[in-house]
Amino acid sequence: MRVPRKQRAAEDFQMAPMIDMVFLLLVFFMCVSSLVQADRFQVELDLPESTESTVPEDLSGRGAISVDEDGTLYTHRGETDLDSMREQIRADLRQEPELQIHLRADEATPFEVIRRVLSACAEAGAMEIIYATHQAD
Repeated sequence: MRVPRKQRAAEDFQMAPMIDMVFLLLVFFMCVSSLVQADRFQVELDLPESTESTVPEDLSGRGAISVDEDGTLYTHRGETDLDSMREQIRADLRQEPELQIHLRADEATPFEVIRRVLSACAEAGAMEIIYATHQAD
């Protein structure tokens, strides 16, 4: 025997799990979008190879500088010149004193350009500069 519709108890719909899922999705997309923005200015470079290179486990606390084969400089804020890069490093070091500079230079970049970038980093106060290479087999 079926109970008529009007006499049935209203089913409770639990909103808490739905709110939790929406919150988790929101946090996920916020994290992904910030990671995409961090890698937005990664320039495609042919890095030099090294048999002695190692891949670090901890990549936090690094500021990336990329130099293409023409000597154009890129930071996380986009294309820049040497003086602006120096000021950006100073500002980043004020916010994070333990900042390490991750220098990515194309293998065809003249060493004179790399030397000027290294000098500018040192003038800005960066004491740890890590030169990026590919691991050779």
